[in-house]
Amino acid sequence: MAKKIAIAIHKGGVGKTTSAKNIAAALAIAGKRTLLIDLDEQANATKGLGIDPALLEATLNDLFTNPDLEPLSAVITTAVEGLHLIAGHPNLSKTETGMALQRADPSAPDPIGALKELLETLDEHYDFIILDTPPSLGYMTINALAAADELVIPAAASAYSQDGLARTIEAYERAVGNYNPSLRLRGILITRVKRTNASSAVLDGISDAYSSLVLPQLIVESTAVDEAEQLNQPVVLYDPESPAAQGYKRVAEILINE
Repeated sequence: MAKKIAIAIHKGGVGKTTSAKNIAAALAIAGKRTLLIDLDEQANATKGLGIDPALLEATLNDLFTNPDLEPLSAVITTAVEGLHLIAGHPNLSKTETGMALQRADPSAPDPIGALKELLETLDEHYDFIILDTPPSLGYMTINALAAADELVIPAAASAYSQDGLARTIEAYERAVGNYNPSLRLRGILITRVKRTNASSAVLDGISDAYSSLVLPQLIVESTAVDEAEQLNQPVVLYDPESPAAQGYKRVAEILINE
């Protein structure tokens, strides 16, 4: 049975998708059968693996909108051995709007369980399923929290990260209280760490406020990450010896072993 991990925070620009993609790739490199699911309408995790969602026969959006479609039909291979993907698509924004309308109808099925239901037929095929979410707390992220076993919150060591962090923890607490009592907050992954006073101040603030939740591995800012993104590759594949790649590999080890 796969361990399902949501990567989520209510803020953009923190390296959320970069983290989801690289954690998934690092798990696959470590020999774990891994599926990455892109719930973001921007489909950056999909594009970041060199895949154009417009050219695919089926994406996650098709699974949400067509109940007769077999989930395995939307699974595609990637350039990383052992890493599979269910792609995001721009039409997820329309589907999310539909979910909000459906939730308002007491006679309709609750849409927050849609992803969890889809994953039931995929569980046996993988060791890990990584859920990359939009930088918001809408119905795609709620679906991820409803389906996940664990939540990892990536928070950049930069200004205003703590606002998004606090709102995401509140969403986690609502999920546990209302629709997924077994969800575990696996930890806060601090990303984009720089050797500057400003970065250090944010890092210290997060560490002081959430000391017991911070994962014992930082992701440092690295030109290798930017170069890998330009080439639509995970940095763990592009430059496996870079500090960022080593950091993501260590995070994968933590998720596997602890």
